[in-house]
Amino acid sequence: MENGRSPMRYASGLEWPEEAYPPYANGPGYIISIDIANYAISRHGNRRLRLFKMEDVSMGMWVEQFNSSMRAVRYSHNWKFCQYECMENYFTAHYQSPRQMICLWDKLARGRAQCCNFR
Repeated sequence: MENGRSPMRYASGLEWPEEAYPPYANGPGYIISIDIANYAISRHGNRRLRLFKMEDVSMGMWVEQFNSSMRAVRYSHNWKFCQYECMENYFTAHYQSPRQMICLWDKLARGRAQCCNFR
């Protein structure tokens, strides 16, 4: 989890006027509960969902809003969310095409995650 990172690294003061980003899950993927997903969907439907160009920071904003209106969320890190190219028995990986990620998840659903090396 990233916490308190300066926004100037990724965004101008016009894009992000706050002092720091909210806490957010960083990496190639994250898993959220259905209640957080439903919260974001309902706020999007009402046009009350703040969007930002970095999806992980956006998710952090939505979780922060969810926390203030519902209940506290606990962040948990798992090393199976690989920060590099695909590795066996990982849930997600950076630098994978959508087709490769679907293949990886399909293999995981059948019992064991294996990388899909086509592009």
